[in-house]
Amino acid sequence: MKRLTVTTLKGSIDETNSINARHWDNTPFLTSRSTVLGALANCAVRQLFPIDLAQALSSFDSKFTGSDYFETDCTNLRRCVRSAFNMCPIILGWNKPKKSEHTVVFCSRYGQTDFIDLDALARNAAHAVTLEEKYNSLHQ
Repeated sequence: MKRLTVTTLKGSIDETNSINARHWDNTPFLTSRSTVLGALANCAVRQLFPIDLAQALSSFDSKFTGSDYFETDCTNLRRCVRSAFNMCPIILGWNKPKKSEHTVVFCSRYGQTDFIDLDALARNAAHAVTLEEKYNSLHQ
């Protein structure tokens, strides 16, 4: 493995001691149900602040298959989150454009949108949980 050291204002970061992004999807880690709910809320608010966020999180929590603490990997977590979305009508409603009569809507990352891309939301939430848990495991 090629060793890379990056010097920052806070010191040096050795790439071999950091998380290797190519292996995130398949490396199992321990996480909690509350961590997944927190990541979901954070990522949903970053895409578009949903008015019914509290109700949606409650619905998601009742449909999510994970126990209070469980072992998973990023790929499996993304599938489980997306599967729970499919059972939550409130969250499915986030994916429908509210101001448009068209079923297909194109948007810009920098433009205003009135819907949430559920695939991106599931991926972002799973990735956020993975980053947090991998970071915590490296710094304990």
